[in-house]
Amino acid sequence: MKKCYLLLSIPMLMLSCTNDFDESTPKQEDQANVISNKTTNSVSINLNNIVTELVTTYKLAYGANSNNTLSQKIALLEKVSNENAKFAEIKPADFNVPTEVEVKKFLFNYDLEYNNLKVSQRVKTYFNSTLQYENNLNDLLYSISVDEQLSLNEKNLLIFTVNSLNDLDGNDFDWKRRRIVAATLGFEKSSANAVFNVALLKINN
Repeated sequence: MKKCYLLLSIPMLMLSCTNDFDESTPKQEDQANVISNKTTNSVSINLNNIVTELVTTYKLAYGANSNNTLSQKIALLEKVSNENAKFAEIKPADFNVPTEVEVKKFLFNYDLEYNNLKVSQRVKTYFNSTLQYENNLNDLLYSISVDEQLSLNEKNLLIFTVNSLNDLDGNDFDWKRRRIVAATLGFEKSSANAVFNVALLKINN
């Protein structure tokens, strides 16, 4: 009787272990779209979704092709971001919106800024890969997610940046560089600054 019970329990144990392994392994889609909350380091939040919400709300409220000056756009986007609950979750206590001088770095001086980004050579290699038209972004996202030579912060930066490029044409190198610079300069301060920068850039797109 004991032998029969043991034989029956082994397949059940194997099934249980398999299920646990499957549940603990994140799906590629999750790895590609979810990023750690930079404020608490405990909550997973989709930063690219916050960008979309800010841009959509801004355009509904103030128009897609408004003649507002750059400083006005910064102020209006700040107002929109202050009313967004998800943005509030990632915004650190000392958050400040970028100045016009800082914004012009990724709007106009992006070539110089791209060449001087303060990132590791490995991160820069991934950035350069995104500029290639033939690259499949989903494959690139997977490579980033399993790259053990990248730190968590580097993965967060890369995943957010690559996802922000999904709506661009493959040959649009200038706008790709702008978004890479906007995200990277933002992440030097916080994930909230990265979200704000990319949202502002999309408003000016």
